Formats: sequence, C-alpha cells, structure tokens
Amino acid sequence: MTMKFIKKMLAVTLAATMMVAPALTVCATTEPSAPAASSGTTEAPNPFKEAVSATTPQRLGGQTLKSDVPGTIVVPAKSNLQGMVLRQSAATIAAAGGLGKGERPNFTAYVLSRAKSKAVYASIDGAAASMGATVLDAFNANLAKTGNGKRTNLSADVAVSMTIGVKNANGRTLALVKVVGGGQTTVLQDQDDNPDTITAPISGGDAAYAVIAY
Repeated sequence: MTMKFIKKMLAVTLAATMMVAPALTVCATTEPSAPAASSGTTEAPNPFKEAVSATTPQRLGGQTLKSDVPGTIVVPAKSNLQGMVLRQSAATIAAAGGLGKGERPNFTAYVLSRAKSKAVYASIDGAAASMGATVLDAFNANLAKTGNGKRTNLSADVAVSMTIGVKNANGRTLALVKVVGGGQTTVLQDQDDNPDTITAPISGGDAAYAVIAY
C-alpha cells in the first residue's frame, strides 16, 4: 500500500480534523453477531507503524481481534494507541444503516496531531481536566458507506462498538471522549474489563475521539 493510495483513501476524512459532524446522543449496543475474538498463543504482529487495512487482525490487550469492514487506519508507532477494531460485522452495520444493494460499510481513522488540531484538543483537554484525567491520544474516525462509485457518511444515529488497544494504561481507568461540531464533548465509559483496551461505541459519519486515563 503506497502513501499516495493512503492519502487518496483519507482525502474525504482529513478535512474533518477541525470540523466534525453535528452533535448526537450515543447509545451502546450489544451485538451477538460481532466478529469473535480468539485467544490463541500465536501473537499477531502489530502493523500500526503508519497505515494498514481496517480488516487486518490486531493483537489488542492479549486477544486477537479482526473486523470485516474495509477501510484504512493510520496510527503512528509513537502513538499511545496500539490499534483499533470495529466489533460489529459489516452485515450488521449495513442493516443498521439501511444500506442498499451494492453498498458496503467503510471505516477510516487516523491519529490527530495536537499541533494541527488545536480546537479539537482544546475541547478534549477541557473534558479530561474536569475528570482529573490524562489525554493519551486522539483520533478522527469516519464511518461511511461505499457503492455506485460514491462514498457517503452513515447517519450519526448508527452506533458501532469499537475496541482500542492502549499501550500506557498502567492500571488506570480508561474512557473515550467524543467531540462533535461546535466542540461539544461526551464521555463514553469503557465497556470491557481488559485493563489494556477500551471498548465504546463510535457513531456514523465524522467525529473526533480521545482515549483518556484517570
């Protein structure tokens, strides 16, 4: 995968670094048809040096997770995030999003630079400070659909559970801060009991998120 291809794949979502989708109420979902985790002894390599396919198996918090939703994820090796995997199947997301014939869900995400995303980080820092928490890292996520030669954001009403691996949790409680248009923030609590991952719902369309620890 060349950097030219990666930049093309992310062209739609890069503009959302400073401007994200309208606010919404996020609800967690429990999905029995989510791709299953495996706990084999063979450890999958961590390919998040720069960019990988969103369907690449990831070793997060001692478990190997894999999504069948295509897309691209960019997480530099220096990030405090280890990786991220959608926990609901493409078929389930398609049904929730009302996708038509020939349409498929698509997911892209990239870590946000503090220097280039000052407004987003200002909102994140404020939410973290109110909880006495430390910001570990932030990223932009875009959940969309592709088909008929177009890429269109899914409705913000679509919620999809995602697990994020965290390198430096150090036994602290993890939470996910969501930032939408106008700088409004929502704190999403961790839905798993693994000390080195956080599982929480992301929404259709564009939003910025940050993993915090306290």
